[in-house]
Amino acid sequence: MDRDEIRRRVKETVARVTELDPASIADDASFVEQLGLDSLALIEIAVHVDHAWQLKLTDDEMKGMGTVDGAVELVVRKMAEKGASAPRA
Repeated sequence: MDRDEIRRRVKETVARVTELDPASIADDASFVEQLGLDSLALIEIAVHVDHAWQLKLTDDEMKGMGTVDGAVELVVRKMAEKGASAPRA
């Protein structure tokens, strides 16, 4: 799975939580400052990303996903560490 596909899926997750159009979510938009997400929404996004790619993220890693780009980089790094490529549906 390439970065573009990961980015698309992360944006879809953010869009479900925020009810925004995925195309309107900038890759570098801050989840808190620019999208106005609260801690519950951040947890929902982090848990979905963790579950979708079976990453076994730590709490600190989940807290570090502050943007779409941050989430994509984390998924790419964790997938490389475990040699995985296919997300769960």
